Amino acid sequence: MIIKAEWVVPVSAPPIRDGAVLVVGDRIEAVGPYRAVKAGAGREEVLDLGEAIIMPGLVDAHSHLDYTVLRGLDDNSTLFPWLASAIIWPSQLLSRQDFLWSARLGCLEAIRAGITCLADTTLYEGSPRAMAEAGLRGVVYKEVFQGELKPREALDKALKAIEDLREEIPDFIRIGISPHSPYANSRELLKLVAEQARELNLPICLHLAETKEEYDYLAEGKGRLADLFKEVGWKLAESPGKKPAFYLEELSLLGPDVLLAHCIHLSDEGIRLVGRAGSPVAHCPKSNAKLGSGIARVPEMLEAGVKVCLGTDSTASNNVLDMFEEMRTAIFLQRASRADAPVLRAEDVLYMATLGGAEALGLSDFVGSLEPGKKADITVVRLREGLIPTYDPVSTLVYCASRSDVVMTMVDGRVLYQEGEFTTLNAREVLRACRSIGEKLAEELVAA
Repeated sequence: MIIKAEWVVPVSAPPIRDGAVLVVGDRIEAVGPYRAVKAGAGREEVLDLGEAIIMPGLVDAHSHLDYTVLRGLDDNSTLFPWLASAIIWPSQLLSRQDFLWSARLGCLEAIRAGITCLADTTLYEGSPRAMAEAGLRGVVYKEVFQGELKPREALDKALKAIEDLREEIPDFIRIGISPHSPYANSRELLKLVAEQARELNLPICLHLAETKEEYDYLAEGKGRLADLFKEVGWKLAESPGKKPAFYLEELSLLGPDVLLAHCIHLSDEGIRLVGRAGSPVAHCPKSNAKLGSGIARVPEMLEAGVKVCLGTDSTASNNVLDMFEEMRTAIFLQRASRADAPVLRAEDVLYMATLGGAEALGLSDFVGSLEPGKKADITVVRLREGLIPTYDPVSTLVYCASRSDVVMTMVDGRVLYQEGEFTTLNAREVLRACRSIGEKLAEELVAA
C-alpha cells in the first residue's frame, strides 16, 4: 500500500512535499516524492490522505499506563504528597483486573494520540497485557519495591513475574526491570538488580533526581524526604551520602541499558557522568512542571552527549497522553526559564519524541524514523484549522498539532486507529469499565 499526503516528515531526512510511503507487510519499502514512489511500486493500492502529514509513530519513553484511571485525583500537590493521595492510597482500592482496564484505557489514549511505542513502568502488570492486546510496541519494566522483604526475596519475586510475562507477552514488547529509585530500595537490592539484569539481558529503568528533596537526601542524608516518608508510613532506604548519578555509578547502574527518568536535579558533574556512561534520559516536562518538581537542564544534557527522549509519565500526573504537548512544553519551559529562544528548537524535540526515543530503547534499527527496511510504525496528522498554512511541517507538528489531529496510527503495518475507529480494542467496553472504576473510587473518596 502507498500512503500519500501533502507532507512526509521522515525525521532522519528533510521533509518531503507531496510525499508518500510504500508499506509492504510490516515494513517500509520506500519513502520519497509520490511520483517516484508510485513509479517503483507497480500496481500497489494508494491511500491518498490529502492535506496531512505522515510522520514516524511517536515514542513515549516514560509512562505508567496502569495509573490512567487515577487521573485528576490530586492536581494540586507536589510529588511525594501526590504519591500518597493520588497513587498509593487509591491503588489499595483497586484489583489487578481494574489495573488491566486502566492500562487498556491508557493504550486507547496512546493510540488515539499517535503513540506507537512506549517505555512503561508497571507494578501491577496491567500494561504489558494491555499493550499486547492493543498491538502497541515497547519496553515494559517490572517495578520492584523492597518494602519489608529481604533484598533477594524482593528481586526473586520480581524475576518470577518477569519470567511469566516473557512467556505470555509477544516479542514486540520487551520486558525489563525497574528498581524504582535509589531512595526506595536498599543498596544491596540495587546491586543485585544491576547484576541479575545484565545476566538475564533485562533493560533497566530508574527514576532519578526527580526532586530537590531526593537530591538532598541521597547526597547529604538530610532534608524533607525522611519526614515525608515517615508521614505516609513508607520505608526509606539509607542515604548513601553520594550525589544521585555518582551513587548509580558505584552500583553499576549507569549505561546504555539503563533508562533514567526525569533527572531534573543533577549537578554539572552528574550530567557529564550520565553522558559519558551512555544512559539515556526520559524528560517528562509536563509532569515535572505540574508537580512543581522543576525543569530538567536539557541543553546541558545535550551538550554533554546525553541522549534525551520524551515521556508523558502518566495521566495521573500530567492528565493527558499527548506527545505533541510534551514537545511544546519542553521547548517553552527552556525558552522561558532562560529567556533564550534558540536554546531548543522544533526539530530537536521532534527527534526526542521519535528517533531519540527509539535510540534510548535500543529500537532505532526498527522504528523512530521513516526509512526503507524499518517497521511500518506510522502516524498521520490532519492539516486542518489551526495547522494551516503549513510553511514548515516540523514547526506545525511541534507548535500547532495535538492528539485530536491524529487521523491514523499504524504499528507493524497494521492500522490500530483511523478516523475515529479503533481496530484492536473495544473502546466502548474499555470506557464503560473505567467509568465504573472511577465511580467506585469516587464513592470511597466521599466515604473517607
